[in-house]
Amino acid sequence: MSEAEIRAEVEGASEYVPGDDLVAAKRQRLLIGSDVEMAERVARDLRKEFGEIIFDDGCFWHYTGSAWDEINETTKRRAVHLYDGATFETPAHEISNVKLGKGRVDSVLHEMRAILARPGFFGQAPAGINCASGFIAFGADGQPRIFPHDREHRCRHVLPGRWRSGIRAGEPPENSMLGKLLGGVFMGDADAGEKKKLIAEVAGSAALGFATKLRQPKAIVLKGETAENGKSQILDLIRGILPSSAIASVTAAKVGDDRFIVQLASKLLNAADELSGSSAIASDAFKSVVTGEPVTGRDVYRSAFTFRPIAQHVFATNTLPTFAGGMDRGVQRRLLVVTFNRVIPENERIENIGIRIGQEEADLLLAWAVAGAARLIQQHNFTVPKSSERALRDWLFGVDPVLAWVEARVDVADAPRLGEKIVGIKSGYAHSLFRDWARQAGFRDSTIPAVNGFVQRLQASKSVPNIAVRHTKSGNWLTGLLILASDRDPKDDAIEEHNPLRHGGFDLNSAPLQREG
Repeated sequence: MSEAEIRAEVEGASEYVPGDDLVAAKRQRLLIGSDVEMAERVARDLRKEFGEIIFDDGCFWHYTGSAWDEINETTKRRAVHLYDGATFETPAHEISNVKLGKGRVDSVLHEMRAILARPGFFGQAPAGINCASGFIAFGADGQPRIFPHDREHRCRHVLPGRWRSGIRAGEPPENSMLGKLLGGVFMGDADAGEKKKLIAEVAGSAALGFATKLRQPKAIVLKGETAENGKSQILDLIRGILPSSAIASVTAAKVGDDRFIVQLASKLLNAADELSGSSAIASDAFKSVVTGEPVTGRDVYRSAFTFRPIAQHVFATNTLPTFAGGMDRGVQRRLLVVTFNRVIPENERIENIGIRIGQEEADLLLAWAVAGAARLIQQHNFTVPKSSERALRDWLFGVDPVLAWVEARVDVADAPRLGEKIVGIKSGYAHSLFRDWARQAGFRDSTIPAVNGFVQRLQASKSVPNIAVRHTKSGNWLTGLLILASDRDPKDDAIEEHNPLRHGGFDLNSAPLQREG
């Protein structure tokens, strides 16, 4: 049989039809029987069933008319199975049969990835919320408009709520379950209005897939030390905006495991009822998923692949973990704490109210999230309540005695100018004052750094922006900070005023100087 005759027979061979008996695969004809040829044939077969297919973020996707949906593993592998036993002619003009096993099936699918690859396809999606009634797009001013679903919106999830232009729900009705939940959990808080705005913006961030596009991406920590304070219901509320396909539940401790981090691929929300320990929060992996840096993961079916997480992270906790070595600024920038102070009276409680709002008030919940998303796009940052600033500061100071000491017992000195007197404090003396204060304040000795670590933390602190270390014949001196007079004797020879123009003083142009960075 000539090559032209073989090609004609191959082109006319039976193709994949869902539900066909696998025996039909025996009728498949191939030219050379290679894995690449089978990958091309399987891609063609799947296109006949699903239409356009792309490969991105480690998965094969097809458009359903309202969103891009993943082609599951069983469907892909069965499409390859149909070529088990397919015939082809060898170079010796003998008829041979394809024999498939796990290795060859994996190889065919691997080659199909290259054939259908569209890297970055979903990363170029426009900002918007894909809901049951269409795609809600936002102008630069945050104004929402709705459009029909379109494949170029590149959405992978459809939110269950329906929305139409003109709906406003910045403050939900008090008699709605949504209104009762928000009003109840923050009742009596001085910044209750800001907290409600923030929660709506968090919901909007998840719905938009906007978390990593903010100027300062944040993981949200819902903190409430008492029981029945509503934080778990708020977590359920945010989950209720999205379909289950858009939600992961990966704790901070598991983010560093590639078997778990893969669960964040394509997800809009990562919500967990646990915060984990400080080492997990301080890890590079946690910082990367919050800001959307490329990460690599794998699951039982796929090869390792790299993707950019886009999920909004929300964690609930009763207590904030302690950072034994202090909380670095990278961690500080990525955390936003929301405090829950009120125990909901028993007569006000509605069982599973967070879940019920998503089921029974889906349209109102979506409208409320759209209002939060509009505000988020305008601000490009979250609304930060005063109580959240205090909570993060208390957390920071509570785990870092150096920063706590600076806050309690130190004034910041202005940057020195040429010719002005400079107040210098011997680093060893400053450390002894700090150590005595920290012990009296109840910090454990294991958390109190030695003098070198003390100086390094001072230099790394934004709380003392003008701090410098000057090395002289008389010792190492700190400048840029003023210890409160009540804590030291101004006549002590460990504290001196130096005139840089006087012989023996500090010369700003030549004295040894160390600054942060």
